[in-house]
Amino acid sequence: MMSPPIALLTAAIAVVGANSMVLAPITGAVARDLGGDPAEIVQAAAAYGLTTAASAILLAPRADVIGPHRALYQAVIVILISMVASVLAPTKWALILAQGLGGIGAGVAIPSIYALAPQLAPKGQEKRTMGLVLSGWTLALVGGVAGSGFLAEWAGWRAVYMVLSLAIIGVFIAMHRIDLTVDMSRARATSPLTALRVPGIWRGLFAAGALMLGFYGTYAFIGAHVHDALGRGTDGAGVVTLFYGTGFGLAALIDKYVDRLPQRMAGMVSFTGLTVIYLAMAGFGGTFAVLAGIALVWGIVQHLGLNFVVSRLAELDASQRGAVLGLNSAVTYLAVTGGALAFRPAYEGGGFLLCNLLSAICVAAAVIESLTAPKPVAQA
Repeated sequence: MMSPPIALLTAAIAVVGANSMVLAPITGAVARDLGGDPAEIVQAAAAYGLTTAASAILLAPRADVIGPHRALYQAVIVILISMVASVLAPTKWALILAQGLGGIGAGVAIPSIYALAPQLAPKGQEKRTMGLVLSGWTLALVGGVAGSGFLAEWAGWRAVYMVLSLAIIGVFIAMHRIDLTVDMSRARATSPLTALRVPGIWRGLFAAGALMLGFYGTYAFIGAHVHDALGRGTDGAGVVTLFYGTGFGLAALIDKYVDRLPQRMAGMVSFTGLTVIYLAMAGFGGTFAVLAGIALVWGIVQHLGLNFVVSRLAELDASQRGAVLGLNSAVTYLAVTGGALAFRPAYEGGGFLLCNLLSAICVAAAVIESLTAPKPVAQA
């Protein structure tokens, strides 16, 4: 059973993560209301991703000075303002600015949550606790992708951001009732430059980048593949996403078993599994039922890979967790953009199969990194 602090962190990830995902399914509704075409509204999602990456690099290190609990509190306030501004946005440019502001908050919130998870975990259960917190992304995926489309159709797109506003208000209130304070006796000023000098950081970021580029390079084109090759509508893509999200959530049940593996072995198992999954998609993703089944397993193994990557980075230097995990978030959100842009020519030229093969190559590179990684040495 989750303790109140861990449940709060999981809820915070769910709300912040949902905010990053809800715009894609509702761009048509937003465009009809604010004018322009859906492709123009996607600029708001781009603004969110870019400001998240910039904030994660430049602002997340503040958590190492003021404490991740205080940094998260401030970030939640910024996110709340951005959500209210999104609800009230009269034009597409107002929405773009509101989402850009939300990205600034997310760039601090996500690394702060990841930094708090191991510090608030019971002794010896740091990785399992991180896995529980990461399960918040399942709620974000199911609620953000599946729920937002239905809600926008039923009550309008502004209702989506209204619900998110109420959810983040709930997180804000809970932060006044649940103590997230952690020891800051070793606090010191950090920066992206100091974080980049932490032993093992470059290998850790390489593994994170390979994992997320492989994921987004395939995930970004699932909807197009389901429509173009399988002849299904958005509901079909939603089913595949739902299977993936279900698997991602179920993986929390087996985290404790994977945690018993040595770090290098855990990475090798996760990334090898993902390599096999992407190859299976390439070979059998032309059948809808099989694709959905593969997506379920994909969610499980992706969760294990993400838990490995984030836990590995969090252990590198306890005094610079904010800066280190900020770099991880920056790499993640750059992979969101990079996956969509870099894999688009592959999809147009070789279809979903070529995207799958490129994703397999990305995570296979991470397998090699895991095999050659030196024994980790945590710093106090």
